Amino acid sequence: MDILEKNIKDPQKIQKAVSNSLDFIKNESEKFTDFKEILNKKYIEEKRNIEKFVKQNFKNLTRWEIRSAVSQIFDKLQIKLEEDTPEKIIFMLFTDVLSELQPSPSPLIFFYEGNPLVKKHGVIVEFNLMPELLNKIEDLDAYKKHQIVLDLFPEDEIVTEGVSLKLAQLNFLILNLFDRAVYENVVPVDRLIIQKDGKLTVDKNFLIFSVVSIFASLYEAVAGEKQQFKGSFYTADLSKYFVKIKGFVKKVISDRDEFDYILYASKLEEEGIENRLITIRDYQTQKNVFEESIRRNDVDTYEKIESIFWLLGVENINPVLLVRYYNADDIIYYIFELFRQAQDEGFQTEKFIKGMKAFLKKMFRYPYISKGHLNQKTLDKPVKLFYSDDARFDADYFYFTQRYDRYLDMQELIKDKDEDISLKNLLSKYYLNQINKEELTGWLALSKSNEGKFLYHLLTDSLGSLPQENPYKAVADLYTLKASHQNIINKIGEEGIYTLIMRILGFYPYDKTLINLADLRFEI
Repeated sequence: MDILEKNIKDPQKIQKAVSNSLDFIKNESEKFTDFKEILNKKYIEEKRNIEKFVKQNFKNLTRWEIRSAVSQIFDKLQIKLEEDTPEKIIFMLFTDVLSELQPSPSPLIFFYEGNPLVKKHGVIVEFNLMPELLNKIEDLDAYKKHQIVLDLFPEDEIVTEGVSLKLAQLNFLILNLFDRAVYENVVPVDRLIIQKDGKLTVDKNFLIFSVVSIFASLYEAVAGEKQQFKGSFYTADLSKYFVKIKGFVKKVISDRDEFDYILYASKLEEEGIENRLITIRDYQTQKNVFEESIRRNDVDTYEKIESIFWLLGVENINPVLLVRYYNADDIIYYIFELFRQAQDEGFQTEKFIKGMKAFLKKMFRYPYISKGHLNQKTLDKPVKLFYSDDARFDADYFYFTQRYDRYLDMQELIKDKDEDISLKNLLSKYYLNQINKEELTGWLALSKSNEGKFLYHLLTDSLGSLPQENPYKAVADLYTLKASHQNIINKIGEEGIYTLIMRILGFYPYDKTLINLADLRFEI
């Protein structure tokens, strides 16, 4: 965690606190034979012991040093979180006490079996508020959330990872700001938890008010638009809390490292709990996005493609859907303009360049299906500028754009040959009339790749003889009308069949039947 290491000045001081804490937690744990004994009888007494220990051993540590110490302590204790033990309960009490220090070092982060855990206030845990909090946060003003995302996150991060993921991370940022506000008594526990009918319960109105206040304060701080409450929230009592929350959020944001740390924790927590990337990368989810996109009448094609790239993120776009729903001329034109925009607007960073390369490498596996403008708009300049040191990448780009002579010229620069390269070499020579169809099929008969075997049977009119174990057998059955689209989809799924079809077209983009089977969503 670079941001943590950057802010640590005295590692020896941390090591002493870690060593003392390990001895303390182990000694305290040995006093109990069962964890229930702590919770039922000794809770208050044990918490006082911990408070005394923390006061003596952590009073000279900064928030950053405390965060580092807690992570190391957790690693060395090797607690099994699925087991309720005295050691686990004492450690959790220990982290509660540390988080209550002022200023609070929350959120504390530790890793369990490689998965990040972000410590939450006892009130959130004991009253099971996480689902309700996340639902309330999810329902906050969508327009303002988008504005915060666009103002808060760097543009290279937004376009590579997508607005959708950034919105999910923003939700957890709001959650962690709320959590910190409770620890720092900006949102007082005795105001959040009330007694009703002889039982402790959550004041739902104050909970909602607190979340909305955090959000409004964040929006005001980031977007610069002053926020005021109206209606039921506009009371003298609540107004004073709103002022405190605004001051709290402003203070957190003004400390760049501190804010980046909370944002880092929020990204980790989002990945561990919601993991919206799974939803974003889901084929059906993206298909719905593409379907909705092409139905829009209020924008032109460029803006449709632009909205997909920024919503889903370059790293997440399914290239099969992209080349099915939009022709390659329009795609290439947008990508070229995106490179130009990145240069003009200052987000042509290493992250952006790497993200674009990863995306283009995937896209080059599929066909350039043109409306007749092939190579009129090209990526030659950015490819040469950013990726000229990767001969394989350049070669795949030339093959994708059907410049087979340029592709063959690159071969002497490619050191590691594979079956894809061998097949593309062969097909390039055929397209350039350097070998005839008989010579091509003769070589294809020796191909070890599934694609090469499929093309051999395609060009020799023997698709019915393609072996059953070849994954392209499904395409062969579709091609020869042995099975319907729906039968194949039921067997291997829509994503499966269209990926196979577009993959074959990536090698052999001239077969009209395959193009028809690709079910393209644009006029050719």
